[in-house]
Amino acid sequence: MKKVFIIIVGSLILASISLFAGGKGVMPAGEPIEPVPELKNPIPVYIGLGLVWGKYDGTCGVRPDCPYEDVTYGAILRAGYEWNQYIGLEARALSTFWKDDPLGGQKLQHYGLFVKPTYPVSEDFNMYGLLGYGVTKTKTGGNKNLLELDDKGFSAGAGLEYDFSSKDDKDEDTRYDREFDGQADLERGWGLFVDYQRLLIKSDVPDLDVVSGGITYDF
Repeated sequence: MKKVFIIIVGSLILASISLFAGGKGVMPAGEPIEPVPELKNPIPVYIGLGLVWGKYDGTCGVRPDCPYEDVTYGAILRAGYEWNQYIGLEARALSTFWKDDPLGGQKLQHYGLFVKPTYPVSEDFNMYGLLGYGVTKTKTGGNKNLLELDDKGFSAGAGLEYDFSSKDDKDEDTRYDREFDGQADLERGWGLFVDYQRLLIKSDVPDLDVVSGGITYDF
């Protein structure tokens, strides 16, 4: 009986050693070890720089019977933070300095802070809105009959972003350590933007509209 017991135990030990040696517990000799892919860890911050077309649509000073329209051109600087692919925060500042009308030239200045709801249309495009609060100023180009403005309040807009980042990075989910990177204009790299904004939304001020376009870089 004792011999039978020893034989059974010995057989089980030999079988275990054989299974371990030929199974997953031992890496077969010569088989390469695949490296762990390096995760990208971009910070959810971007900056942008572009050109602005601005339009002033109001009246000549206090005269309601004198409609006035003027176009100026300038530059815009924007910077933002992305919480996820659907919401962010953006600060922007713009100024027009090139007047279209030599007799008028209603130059615009604006800076504000905006909530930025975003919808990724595809792996290359984002649609976004701008809802926030800003300060808007106008300065005439020498015509004293034109209205100068220095006011603050609600501002809103909408736009599109296009991404130039490598598509190879987007095909490998493990390349980014956050869910919302690797799509639309949210991963590290260059992009383009174009948007429309009503600078100041009030019933007692002229219509002040701008169209902006330029480049962005996501860090």
